[in-house]
Amino acid sequence: MNILLLGATGRVGEAILKIILDKGLNLTILVRDKRKIKLQNAQLSIVEGDVYDFHILRKLAEDNFDIVINVVGANPLKYSSLVADTAKSICKIFNQNSTRYIAITGIAQMKKTFLGKISIGLLKLTPVKHAINDHQNAYNAIIKSDLNYSLIACPYIVDGETKGIFKKKPVFTGGFKTIHTGDVAIAITDELYTNNTRTITGIWY
Repeated sequence: MNILLLGATGRVGEAILKIILDKGLNLTILVRDKRKIKLQNAQLSIVEGDVYDFHILRKLAEDNFDIVINVVGANPLKYSSLVADTAKSICKIFNQNSTRYIAITGIAQMKKTFLGKISIGLLKLTPVKHAINDHQNAYNAIIKSDLNYSLIACPYIVDGETKGIFKKKPVFTGGFKTIHTGDVAIAITDELYTNNTRTITGIWY
């Protein structure tokens, strides 16, 4: 299995990197600064560059990755289009081949109960609206593409001990929910071994 990971220096990305290498899989990561990666592993290839460099992404696509994992992120309380811009580039580059796309999205992109809709509506009145909008724009691009995607919908990601046990739901039922970084990484890497196609799954405690 040949995997490309975007966002490897973030909290979730670092956890995913370790899990994948522990499984002995071939992993390529794109990072702006190689010095931030302290791990050395024969299965790990590090490419220095930026997700905004379309030519680098196109060059990487020539390696015919089986899976692209996208966990790039920005400050959820400030305006950013990083998630959407990265997703749009991936859609353009990988849309015509069989590469599978696994990524984080937000709970706002899930199907929702009435209470779930109210909860999301309230969140849109807070600075979290910036993250919601960024993920929504990414989601809109992905579902219009031909990508074989699996999206893991996360509520507020907090630091804490990895539990290894969490709920997986197809519908957001509302309320304030959290998930720890390590468990997001587990949910993402669990998708490597499923046949899920064009799905979105919420995870929380």
